[in-house]
Amino acid sequence: MKINPNHKITFIENPYPVWVIDNLLDGNLVDEIKKDWPDKDSPLWHSGYKEVNGKKNILEQRMLAISDLEKMPENIGDLVRFFHDEEFLNNIKDITGIQDIEADKSMRWSGMRTMLPESYQLIHSDARKHPENKLRKELTLLFYFNKKDYCKERDQGCLEIWDDSMKEAKHELEPLNNRLVIFVNSDTSYHGVPTVKSERRAITFSYLKNGEATERNKALFVGRPQDPKEVTKIGKERAFLKDKQKPKGLVNQ
Repeated sequence: MKINPNHKITFIENPYPVWVIDNLLDGNLVDEIKKDWPDKDSPLWHSGYKEVNGKKNILEQRMLAISDLEKMPENIGDLVRFFHDEEFLNNIKDITGIQDIEADKSMRWSGMRTMLPESYQLIHSDARKHPENKLRKELTLLFYFNKKDYCKERDQGCLEIWDDSMKEAKHELEPLNNRLVIFVNSDTSYHGVPTVKSERRAITFSYLKNGEATERNKALFVGRPQDPKEVTKIGKERAFLKDKQKPKGLVNQ
């Protein structure tokens, strides 16, 4: 497996560094791998928190995930291993200029993700420090497996890039097939996905680096102007919980 020599890179500097790489892999290879993506009813998926303490989780809804590499279809598992390989990692170092990073092979925040129609993920910054090896989550990477004519106006589901003023999205990145999005992770690397109108598929993975970071191994959700006031309060409570703890205050939207 190799990076397509005809890929195209777009760099976004503000509000935080983002690289968008189109046609990352050979298109025929992506089409073959995409055939193995499990149907939404497959028992391989798990759905995370639909409800907490009997109340609707207002932070994210209708998202399916497979985080165990051994449970992934073979072709998709091979792709994830390719993303973890030293050769691919060196390419990312060259593109971003960030050195001394390593793939998170524990898949702590990684894996296959399907967002079903009417699903969403409110604005958040990603986890900051790995709870086991204590390395900082330096880069978040998203590789998309969507229909070739995915359209923002029809399908929704763009990756929204926000700054810390939380007034409006600064960029909207379509989850185009064979597109890789990379961004630098920080306490204010705010992003999210509004309500989608068609199925949205991605592989997400992380690169780690030694360095100081907030002691937080969960995403920190924050409220947009149109979100319920509880979002920021609940998001902050959830972000600093220890593993297996659940926030108390998730409320109906």
